[in-house]
Amino acid sequence: FLRTSEFLWQEGHTAHATKEEARERTQQMLDVYTRFVEEHLAMPVIRGRKTESERFPGADDTLCIEAMMQDKRALQAGTSHYLGQNFAKSCNIQFQDEKGTQQFAHTTSWGVSTRLIGTLIMAHADDDGLIMPPRVATQQIVILPITPKEDTREAVLASCQALAETLRHQTFHGDPVRVHVDTRDLSGGVKKWDWIKKGVPIRIEIGPRDIETRKICVQRRDQPISEKDFADKESFIQRAPEILGEIHQSLLARATAFRNANITFCT
Repeated sequence: FLRTSEFLWQEGHTAHATKEEARERTQQMLDVYTRFVEEHLAMPVIRGRKTESERFPGADDTLCIEAMMQDKRALQAGTSHYLGQNFAKSCNIQFQDEKGTQQFAHTTSWGVSTRLIGTLIMAHADDDGLIMPPRVATQQIVILPITPKEDTREAVLASCQALAETLRHQTFHGDPVRVHVDTRDLSGGVKKWDWIKKGVPIRIEIGPRDIETRKICVQRRDQPISEKDFADKESFIQRAPEILGEIHQSLLARATAFRNANITFCT
């Protein structure tokens, strides 16, 4: 994801009448990228200005966000450039001002790429696989039916599907909670490790005994994989969006603490 022959970009360009407007847009887009990375990917970043030797060729100014990976190296996660009138002059980007005079535009360029996927993996993952922040996880909650005996299978599956449907009526950041029931004919251990590796934020196990006690086994990917919480089902349904928010804050706080502990100031 960091160094491939093909990658996908989100990129934008704007043209402005004045230097002030263009610089304002350059800063605005850096703020947009900062909010996205911190509020969706749970990654803290440092915002700054590239040195003259590092700035985008032809730009007057390059702003960037940098994230720290678990190997303590910084990784550029997004850039926003004020291009001055340099590219406008080379590409003949002109406009007519209020006096009727032709002027060269002040332009900007900004972008992020699928490099952010690599950034996300290296910032949060552990030796067991991915750890996905809830807002970008394909599935936010996965329910695993535990059916040791064939005669309990239908009842357990029905209970899992009913729980999933109820959870989908809850919302997280304005969207329905994304829930998947893993009905594959595989052993519980195989399915569990599959979802651990994919980094799903919350795993739930339901077996015959859980139906009787109205409790569910809840495991969070931001916690040790051996840690379990046997929660009251109704209580969990109400708190599910709150727990997803806690996971996001947990990942952000952990990454922030790691970054801050590994910054050295030089004079």
